[in-house]
Amino acid sequence: MNTKRSANRRNKKELILEKAIEVFARKGSQQTTIADIAHAAKIAQGTVYVYFDSKEALLNECMQVIIGPELQGIIDSTKDIPDTMERLYEFFVKHITLVKEKPYIARFLTMEARQNEDFYSQYPDYNPLKRYIDHVVLNADIAIAEKRIRSIDTHAFAILLVGAMDFAMSMWLIQKDNLDIVAIAANIRDILKYGIND
Repeated sequence: MNTKRSANRRNKKELILEKAIEVFARKGSQQTTIADIAHAAKIAQGTVYVYFDSKEALLNECMQVIIGPELQGIIDSTKDIPDTMERLYEFFVKHITLVKEKPYIARFLTMEARQNEDFYSQYPDYNPLKRYIDHVVLNADIAIAEKRIRSIDTHAFAILLVGAMDFAMSMWLIQKDNLDIVAIAANIRDILKYGIND
């Protein structure tokens, strides 16, 4: 009986998280209420508070349980690529693939990165763009040490790469029927790899 109750609680919590991230993605966390999430999950508003003390706690758990592992999965899936720069280029492409496969994550990242600075001040470890920038800086530093690329400002390079990913993601969300994000990712990768000189 206790095992069944525990499983039911776990399933209810997972449902709340799943519906919360969909609502956060659609409305932005600042415009979302606990009532919105309860309505989406088809449960009583008070039930949400059984599992989460506040909307911020729910948002934090969405970042940890859903968004964090997705982003870490992209980083981990490229770690065995021997060439450092190829690793970064593939990281770029895999992020774009995630956007196509799970647009609600793209929408969530785009909305939160622009609209909820207070959350990232309170929980800096869960800023996805910062996590990506740190990852690119680390690998670009390795590429310089290996003499794979010339000495550059790796933080500026990280902003360039992550900024291109973020903007491509935003544009696709706005006009996905008219934008081939996979082709754009391939072209951006080509420019990053070979530059613009003839």
